[in-house]
Amino acid sequence: MNRSDYIQVGLLGLLALLIFHPLFYTDYLYTDEAVQLWQYKSGTAFQMFLPQGRYVTEKLFRLLFSKAHTISDVKMIRLVSFIGWLLCIPVWYYVIKQVVEKEALPKALPFFTVLYLICTPSFAIYVSWASCLELFIANTSGLLSGYFLYKHISNNNNGIQLRAKEIGFAILFGVLSLFTYQNGFGCFLLPFLPFFLAKPARLQPFLIAISVYFFIYLVYFLLFKFNLKVNGIVPSERTGLFIAPWGKLRFLVARPLNSAFHFTRLYNENDWSSLIHYGLLLITWISATIYRFKTFSKVHMLRYFGVVFFFFILCYLPSLVVRENYASNRTLLALNMAVFIVVAETLFSVIRHERIKETALVILSILFIGNAAYNFRQLFLNPITTEYRQMRAFVETNYKPSIAALYFIRPPEDFFVKKYGIVRSWDEFGVPSTFFSWVPEYFVRQVVFEKTGNRQTAEKLLIKSWPEQASFSQEALALTDSILVIDARTVLK
Repeated sequence: MNRSDYIQVGLLGLLALLIFHPLFYTDYLYTDEAVQLWQYKSGTAFQMFLPQGRYVTEKLFRLLFSKAHTISDVKMIRLVSFIGWLLCIPVWYYVIKQVVEKEALPKALPFFTVLYLICTPSFAIYVSWASCLELFIANTSGLLSGYFLYKHISNNNNGIQLRAKEIGFAILFGVLSLFTYQNGFGCFLLPFLPFFLAKPARLQPFLIAISVYFFIYLVYFLLFKFNLKVNGIVPSERTGLFIAPWGKLRFLVARPLNSAFHFTRLYNENDWSSLIHYGLLLITWISATIYRFKTFSKVHMLRYFGVVFFFFILCYLPSLVVRENYASNRTLLALNMAVFIVVAETLFSVIRHERIKETALVILSILFIGNAAYNFRQLFLNPITTEYRQMRAFVETNYKPSIAALYFIRPPEDFFVKKYGIVRSWDEFGVPSTFFSWVPEYFVRQVVFEKTGNRQTAEKLLIKSWPEQASFSQEALALTDSILVIDARTVLK
């Protein structure tokens, strides 16, 4: 790394601070954070992640949330994630720069790729939702796992002989990634993608990488089963294997790849018009690739697209072997980065004129930065903090020692969409925290605890919730002065 590289890394860090600096002073509580803040206390047996095969995450959450006592303390946990990612930015830049230089790819790729990393919706969720605080470990460990193997393979042009040292480092970081968040291990493949793009005819290193990739999964699976047996834990249903190739391929094409080809733009997963945007960009990339490799035979062209698509499958593999089809942004970083690297490399290779390349780089960077700031501020932070302040103020104002029960009527999922005219994306952007059935109980208990200073008082409260006014009214409950009814829809209006 030279002086220019350090300047670029510094600019990337400053960019992250510019976009996400409100995290340093903003208080709120979003969905699972309420459960984790209330439940992860000394002496409790609560476990959210161990049955899901995420041992490292379980230990990390217990360590951090057990020391958090107020909603304001959760802000410090988010900062652990944000600072963790700031420390990982130089690692990502270094790895990508080494690969790009080794493969003689466009020099702008390291800066542009890490800039895109910071601007992705995934990154915004990782740093602004404490329930995703572990992702900087999972994704960066996955990247390093693949890089150690890539570095050895790429330096052996006259026959590849794997040594225990390289395999050992790859396994160590790979298992760490998988025990933290399984989807993060997809980043293992990112160093090999530029390798293939530069040398599409040389498939041996790619095949070796895939073999090691699956071997690390096997090591993790055996360790996961051993850990469950030793601790007497029943595995979560979410960890069960579900083999349905055609159904999962349709899911990959319709959902995760759709999101990846939207780059930093967010859309609602039920919005079929998004397929137009997705289709146009996909066709544009395919057309540009065909034009670029017009000397390729049909067999070689099909093989090129087949290998790239296989890369995409492998990057998202953890979500393709379980029953759940849920392409949330937090699961997508490896696939997002793979799609971006492929498209960016094609773009810089097709455009020959340097001035046009620089102009395209500047325009796309501005669009990514502006969209990232909009996603974070308008689609996540502003509506969530407003909801938090209004709901907390209502509970603190209306709760009295005589209150024994609280009945909570949750807002609809599209409440923010209608109120602010914004987009809802999965359970991460543009959706009220109190929409989710498990949030009201722990949110109210925490606010009452902070108001009274007595945890036992908050624990004794009877708290029930309903999805809407109609279902609440159907029960025809007798209301007394000892019952506080909270209609979130009315409070938030």
